[in-house]
Amino acid sequence: MASRANIYIDKGMDFRTSLDLFDEDDQELVISTYSFYSGIKKLYSTANNLVNFTIETANNDVTLVLTDQQTDTLKPGKYQYDVVMEKTTGELSKIVSGLAIVVDTITEVS
Repeated sequence: MASRANIYIDKGMDFRTSLDLFDEDDQELVISTYSFYSGIKKLYSTANNLVNFTIETANNDVTLVLTDQQTDTLKPGKYQYDVVMEKTTGELSKIVSGLAIVVDTITEVS
C-alpha cells in the first residue's frame, strides 16, 4: 500500500518536493535501477492527467518538479496525485498518493 501525503502547490510558481525512499528493511533504496512516473488529475476517474511531474533522481532521492508555466495552468482547488515506481522486471508499485492542493498566488511577477 502506498504512503499518503498531501502537497501544496502555489499557482504560477515553480514547485519541487523530494521523497526519501526506503525498502522494507528501512534501508535506502537504490533508485538508479527504477523508473518513476507521476501526474495530477482532478479525479482518479478522469481520463488524462492535467499535468505530469518531471521527476529528478539523485542520491536515492526522488524529486517531483513542476515549472511555473505548468502550475499556472491549474485552477486553485483540490486534485489527486500519485507516484508510481517501475522495477526493472516491469513490476509497478504506487509508492505515494494524496491530495495536490493548488493555492492561488497574490503577487504577480512580470
